[in-house]
Amino acid sequence: MDSDYAQAVCPSNCENHNLQSVLAEVRARLQQETLRHQETAERLDLISHVVNKAHFSVMITDADQQILYINEAYTRLTGLSFADVKGKTPKINQSGRHKKEFYRNLWLHLLDSGYWEGEIWDKRPDSSYFMKHLAIEAIKNEQGITTHYFSISSDLSEQKRTEEELERLTHYDPLTNLPNRILFRNRLGHEFLISNRHNSRTGLLLMNLDRFKIINDAFGFAAGDQLLVQVAERLRHRVRGTDLLARQEQRTERDSDLVSRIGGDDFSFILSELRAPEDAAVVARRLLSAFIEPFEVCGEDIYLSASLGIAIYPDNAKNEDALLQCSETALDLVKIEGKGGYRFFAEDLNISSAHRVRLEARLHRAVEKQEFELYYQPKLDLKTKELVGMEALLRWPQNDGSMISPAEFISVAEDTGLINPIGQWIIQQAIEDTLKINAQRQKPMQIAINLSVRQFRNPALISTIAHFIRSSDINPALIEFEITESMLMDKVDEARQAMANLRQLGVQLAIDDFGTGYSSLAYLRQFPVNTLKIDQSFIADLDDNDESSKSIVNAVIGLGVGLKLKVVAEGIETEEQMNLLSKAGCHIGQGFHIARPMPFDQLLKYG
Repeated sequence: MDSDYAQAVCPSNCENHNLQSVLAEVRARLQQETLRHQETAERLDLISHVVNKAHFSVMITDADQQILYINEAYTRLTGLSFADVKGKTPKINQSGRHKKEFYRNLWLHLLDSGYWEGEIWDKRPDSSYFMKHLAIEAIKNEQGITTHYFSISSDLSEQKRTEEELERLTHYDPLTNLPNRILFRNRLGHEFLISNRHNSRTGLLLMNLDRFKIINDAFGFAAGDQLLVQVAERLRHRVRGTDLLARQEQRTERDSDLVSRIGGDDFSFILSELRAPEDAAVVARRLLSAFIEPFEVCGEDIYLSASLGIAIYPDNAKNEDALLQCSETALDLVKIEGKGGYRFFAEDLNISSAHRVRLEARLHRAVEKQEFELYYQPKLDLKTKELVGMEALLRWPQNDGSMISPAEFISVAEDTGLINPIGQWIIQQAIEDTLKINAQRQKPMQIAINLSVRQFRNPALISTIAHFIRSSDINPALIEFEITESMLMDKVDEARQAMANLRQLGVQLAIDDFGTGYSSLAYLRQFPVNTLKIDQSFIADLDDNDESSKSIVNAVIGLGVGLKLKVVAEGIETEEQMNLLSKAGCHIGQGFHIARPMPFDQLLKYG
């Protein structure tokens, strides 16, 4: 027997024992060691059995993420057996719902701290998705080197289903499955934030079903509910993502999430990032078309109509409650008029809805009977004092000799679309009058014609003007269209293109009300304009020695001269104002001090 081994297994006085005693002790030691290994193996078998039968899934990989072990729960959760995953990496389960940055952050945290925990989407072989709670821990050896990764995960599908059901009950109407008033208010506030960020508009359409109470009373509540479900389904099909989700990539909602049932027979529609308020009218007409065909209730055909009120953020209101009130006011007007249509909110609706209804009816008749008249305000060369142009101004004379101010009816004409036929008449009449007055003058005068917002955005404007130019044979350079500063700033690219199209016709373009607070200086050189027209509010203060107004006027004149633009000052009411403007280099002036607006027959005698 080796002496070292003998020392290891025998007591110090083993030499005094006989061989049998030594062998007996060795046997006892071997039995103890065998028993210890057996107990360890049993414990390992027990642990392996427990882990394999655990309700949570377990995965073990090596340091290179190659899968070494999975338990039965993993197979039940993922649908993958050990044969499917052996030697592969956990990427085999990736759902594609997380961005690369998510996984990059996961591994950075795991490598840094040795641990990561969170919720993650995975995918089964049958392409079904499931969410799980995952915890990963790095296993390191005595030298601190990672040798394995151990992960456990639990299925969150049932929990998510419960949460989603609670979410649905909280935010969705159980009858129509449309968002309810709570979710609608959340969505509306979210759209306001997007509008503010992108300097755009948000439209709100409020719909109420006409005569629904009568139908409900006649056929019963069950039939009424059935009708509401049919209405909701049709409205879903009438809205499109392009109407409601202008920036689709920034949202996760369904298209229908911005269509809501907010009351018994009340529905709302949020129109995101409108290019122009008129776009809301396109959607309104499409929604109303859902009621052309009858609905079937209790085996009978039911004909239903709806009324819509439209309000625009931030044009009509600056917060959710105020915008809702505006749309309700517009909706009330539709109901008063006879239902089955739509209305935009306008400020004067709050003052007198009935007056507006009567005014609109009269305006329709005025367009049909051509009751309008053009007045002209002369424009003077401030240096030579010669008459060089005139501005066409619309007037609506009444039978009693009075006039209805354009400020009163132009907004109604804009909302109803009547501004387009009125605007066409203005352009045609102004061209005819210009040809007549220039026929008796040695030096021709230029005519200035104002374009409204709706006209400027009307795709037919260019062809209409081109037709009038060709049919009259007028020199297009004698026509100047005035466009307000705000119209240019609303949609810069669209405005620039529209102005370029006008300039191709050979007409002149002027920016009206220049200096009224829009950031146009930075864009001025981008627009193909010929004339700057200083807003009369600055001219009015020149008599009062208002230094700020003088500075603004001088700056605008200097800017125009520097850009080789013609500068016009409107609202001149005193000789002192005219002299100050002339000395500052302003080219042309108009105002009551020079001449008041006058009918065409008076203009013929004026000069």
